[in-house]
Amino acid sequence: MDTLDLPPHNQPAFDALDSCCQKIIEKMGNKAIEDWRLADYNTLSSMLGKQTKVYLSVNTLKRLFGQLKTPERYFPQKATRDALAQFIGYRDWQEFELVSTSAKMVKVNPQGKITAPIAQPKFNKSIFYWMGLAVLLSVLTASVLLWQNSGDVARQTELVCENPFGSVPHTAVFKLKSKKPLDDAAFQIDFMDEALKTPISGTKEVAKFFRNPGVVYATLLYKNIPIDTVAVYMQTKGWVANSGNDTSRAFPIAGLKPLNPKNIYVSETQLDSAGLAIHKPFLVGFSNIKPSYISGDNFSFSCRVFAEQSRPGTQCVETTIIILGEKHRHLLTLNRSSCVAFSQYKFSEKRVVGADQFLGNLAFDPVNGGDIKINVANKKATVILNGKSVLSTSYKQSIGRIMGIKILFSGIGKAVSPKLYDLATNETF
Repeated sequence: MDTLDLPPHNQPAFDALDSCCQKIIEKMGNKAIEDWRLADYNTLSSMLGKQTKVYLSVNTLKRLFGQLKTPERYFPQKATRDALAQFIGYRDWQEFELVSTSAKMVKVNPQGKITAPIAQPKFNKSIFYWMGLAVLLSVLTASVLLWQNSGDVARQTELVCENPFGSVPHTAVFKLKSKKPLDDAAFQIDFMDEALKTPISGTKEVAKFFRNPGVVYATLLYKNIPIDTVAVYMQTKGWVANSGNDTSRAFPIAGLKPLNPKNIYVSETQLDSAGLAIHKPFLVGFSNIKPSYISGDNFSFSCRVFAEQSRPGTQCVETTIIILGEKHRHLLTLNRSSCVAFSQYKFSEKRVVGADQFLGNLAFDPVNGGDIKINVANKKATVILNGKSVLSTSYKQSIGRIMGIKILFSGIGKAVSPKLYDLATNETF
């Protein structure tokens, strides 16, 4: 257990854990935990990993829900608690605990009406009144000054990447630029799925190693609030392929040499030659990363794809299209009808996942080939699968110019003649 974690005898910590587990059970269909079978735990493990990138074993989940007895009650480490909180819609465990604690302070009377906590007896002497008022004014004044200073620091601080453009692999260097003195403990950089959150201060530079072609959005957090974002571009020379069994290793295929854009494909022999363990579940990614002047809010993308039916250890074979912009990205993950719980779409800030909303219209099984088309016009997105319009949505935040395209497959897949062009200028990516 992390030394910063709460000790096992801390009852409020276990109360929060019980509440979190109950919310997870509700999200999974509210089936009594005593009735859960192996398939239920496997489903939760898969959904949790998909959403948070933290994969828990069946035995760990059983210990968590009290179905696997241990000498002392199991209390997970902080990274696991953060993932559990994120799974039910919170930023991290700390936020979940704060919300849970606040909720417990509200009382409910026998008639079901919400009331404030019972007030304590008041002192009648005026001295206590004036002392209390003086303390309150001091606290308010200090809070206002602190808030104003925090706002100034946040507004006047930006994240800078000294070398945002590179090839694969690439080491990018980040630093802060500010006119205000900076609190070392207040700033972090969030690298999304590409690296762990990293503290940064006014005098410290942060170097991060990126192994995959693509665009990484590094977000500066001030007291866990996003205040700035910079992008780092790992460029390619045309369409290239890489693969991996997990997020810790990447395997360039064929030395990241350009592939035929009319038939983007790598064989099992090429994957094996690259050092990939093909007997385990793996992803194959095709990437084309380069600067362009094409608007990420007004374009058309089309492609024909082929995917495997199944692969040992993989029940749900996914196909994912990612359009990478300067500021944000568009993402579409497709599965066959039995696996749409793992489907999702993200257009800039607008995101919907199949675990929270049924996405049956996005059912897609390109074993014998399937056509994907994405049209975005004035921040309104339309998805067309095999000639049928299946999704229309809109978003608010521009993703800027298009800087890359990624096509990902669970297992071996093939992309035929992907095409993206600007609706206004007809410029082709």
